[in-house]
Amino acid sequence: MVDYKFWQIKIEDSIFWLYLNNPNKKNAFDIPVVNELEQILESEIKKKSDIRVLVLTTSLDDIFTVGLDIKWLVTLEESKAGDMTRKLQEIFTKLEVLPIPVIVAVKGLNLTAGFELMLCADMVIAADNAKFGQVETKWGMTPAAGATQRLIRLVGPMKAKDLIYTSRIINAQEAVKIGLINEVVPLAELETRVKEIADMMVKNSGRAITLSKQMIQMGIYKNEKGFQMESESFQERFSSGEPKRKLNEFLERS
Repeated sequence: MVDYKFWQIKIEDSIFWLYLNNPNKKNAFDIPVVNELEQILESEIKKKSDIRVLVLTTSLDDIFTVGLDIKWLVTLEESKAGDMTRKLQEIFTKLEVLPIPVIVAVKGLNLTAGFELMLCADMVIAADNAKFGQVETKWGMTPAAGATQRLIRLVGPMKAKDLIYTSRIINAQEAVKIGLINEVVPLAELETRVKEIADMMVKNSGRAITLSKQMIQMGIYKNEKGFQMESESFQERFSSGEPKRKLNEFLERS
């Protein structure tokens, strides 16, 4: 098994545990982080028929991810912003369409790119210290990796507008109330509860689950033009200069 720089792997009882592990940057996302995720999806998961469930979580108790790495983002060439969003969308979609169930187990803060990654899961179980936010409009940007398209499928357009327009951060209790996540459990019990759910899936027919997942996804309205416009909108906003100015002001205050 390959040793990865930003992710840790554990396989037990046909369950593939994938831990985001970039503690020096508070599990922030950048292209190397998502490139490794893509490599894991392609090389470690898709090619192994004995894996029945993927659990994606964090090695940290207080942070799932702070989202895109701000220090990297302010150095990103403005002309490359659209390419970056398309790359994120492509890799996150690979996660979404895996033929096996994907459970995301959230501990602590989960913002922007991590929030959008979570939206690609089949189930989300959160610790009671989890917090969630899609906060790009605060920085003069739009979501970059599918939130404008996927969030409405979970919580409806009115609540999606609330979260995206206000950039507010919600706790786990509100998240389960609005249908963003499936369940909230105490932090110390999170992995045990996720293992219980994954074990129930492993005991059932893998082929039946795969077909059910495909049909459920077919029943969800998907608009490819919406994803395209999301990429184009991020490119337009990022090229305006406003996001870099606001992000740099934040870094100077930090």
